[in-house]
Amino acid sequence: MDKTVEFYYVRHGQTLFNEIGRMQGFCDSPLTEKGIETAKQTRDDLADIPFDRAYTSTSERCVDTANIILEGRNVPLIYTKGLKEMNFGKYEGTKIENHLEEIDARRLNTYDWSDAGGEDWPALKERVLKTYQDIYDEANDKDKILIVSHGAVFIHMISFMFGYDTKAYVDLIKNGPKEYMPIPNGYAAHFVRSNDKYDIIKLEKRDDSILRSLKERK
Repeated sequence: MDKTVEFYYVRHGQTLFNEIGRMQGFCDSPLTEKGIETAKQTRDDLADIPFDRAYTSTSERCVDTANIILEGRNVPLIYTKGLKEMNFGKYEGTKIENHLEEIDARRLNTYDWSDAGGEDWPALKERVLKTYQDIYDEANDKDKILIVSHGAVFIHMISFMFGYDTKAYVDLIKNGPKEYMPIPNGYAAHFVRSNDKYDIIKLEKRDDSILRSLKERK
């Protein structure tokens, strides 16, 4: 059956490892006070969206963010391992500045952590696409779904889900009118799936020119 499903994508609030500059993929750390405040602001930003269901990465930072957003709502929250952050292998928890050259070679170019015990880009793509297919299959037409997940996951979704150039997106953000952060904490994007096609409706906290530029380059 043909159907259209709306997704509201939230990156978890700032965590301790975000604050002190440590790699954080499958490993976890608690939300900071700033992270908690961001989750509360996201709750307010999305207060008028009548969610039918919500899905969260099983990482505690996402679960805590999702629970804050859903306070006072009777919306089922489904824990989903497929929404977890990319696995950075032996670099998990390491101080980024101590391994900057090798980390940047992977996170900016190869997207491959498999030789360090983590994931590569094809593995991430496979599990994320499968997860969204499962979510879509479970949804009803016109459902509105909250997703609480991670930053690097969405950066790569830009390419394999929406068909845009990830590096072009990052360059546009760097040169944009607001402070550089590839994927902001909190409410990050509104997108839709109609049948087999995903389409970004809005990149939150971004100038509209960024999405227009991506569409022009597609």
